Amino acid sequence: MPDKKRIGVFSLTCDEGCSIYLTEIFNHKLIEWLEKIELVYFLSVKDKTEIANLDIALVEGVVTSERDKKEIEKIRANTKILIAMGSCAITALPSGQRNTFSEEQKEQIQEHLATYDFLPKALALKEVVPVEDEIPGCPISEEIFIKTFEKYLA
Repeated sequence: MPDKKRIGVFSLTCDEGCSIYLTEIFNHKLIEWLEKIELVYFLSVKDKTEIANLDIALVEGVVTSERDKKEIEKIRANTKILIAMGSCAITALPSGQRNTFSEEQKEQIQEHLATYDFLPKALALKEVVPVEDEIPGCPISEEIFIKTFEKYLA
């Protein structure tokens, strides 16, 4: 049997709805997938481990801060396939609502943005790093997730 694919699931700035829904998908598919995958990083279900030598990284959320930017760059540098999971990761919305604020609203939150080292604009993953695939939805669609994920397990 070929080596198992090393999988990491990551959340940047968001409500983590896609990760929560992914645990529901795992209720139906994980036993079958365990023959093909090693889940090496997924804070929702296991302790933190080192981000290294991943075959597939599933990433939800928005790049809103320098910390998020460094994290997605580290994930990208340590994975072969990066999949943007959910609307936030693909479009930066709804978590990146501040991108739609008026100039007056942006001025009102400027101090907060500076305090927490936020970027001037919330960014979708593909605005920061190359992304091989996307799974749309808020939260993700089970059917689309399974179809997309399984094509990389072959």
